[in-house]
Amino acid sequence: RKLTGRSRAMLADKERMLQAAQPHLKLSDAAVGVLAGVHGAAVLRYDLPLERAGQISSRPQEADHRPCNLRVRILEAEGLPTRPDGTPCQPRITVTVAELTRRRTRRATPSGTGPSVSVNESFDFEETSACAQVVVDVWDEAADGSRSDLLGKAVISLSDCREGVPHTFVKNMLEGKLMMRFLFCFGALPSEEAEQRDFQAALAAHQ
Repeated sequence: RKLTGRSRAMLADKERMLQAAQPHLKLSDAAVGVLAGVHGAAVLRYDLPLERAGQISSRPQEADHRPCNLRVRILEAEGLPTRPDGTPCQPRITVTVAELTRRRTRRATPSGTGPSVSVNESFDFEETSACAQVVVDVWDEAADGSRSDLLGKAVISLSDCREGVPHTFVKNMLEGKLMMRFLFCFGALPSEEAEQRDFQAALAAHQ
């Protein structure tokens, strides 16, 4: 069915909105060095633009549904906004792994308040589809139990990651940034201590 002029205009507007929502994050060499030195990142990924806004990375018939084991580590958040009354936000982070037939969610609550918090909390998801999507939401948790405010969202497909290779992502929130690290393996995941040693070794090899 042919698109009408109005439909084409709506699609064009949607593409522009998606492109504006995923700017290419540029860091100086010094900033990358600081980030790598703190977290030992072997691979640093940014919000690179897609070939066309909204285009997925692989065709559905080519998707890899083999089960794998996934570790998501939330590293830290910085530059988060203050509340309208001037008080710092209280970040709460949810990590959801979305597959065709199920969704699994884990929660992390940093001990500190904004604008910058260190989390360094990891979650392991077993028997996860290699083409699953990981959705990370950052919320400002209200002290009185009222509705939390969304501070930002990041969506990452495992189809864009290499098996056995750690990836550190820096994602823009509505205000500020969130840093996290992914590792998925078709075999067993290494211990957290072994993973950290591998990071440091990979970092030293690239310096």
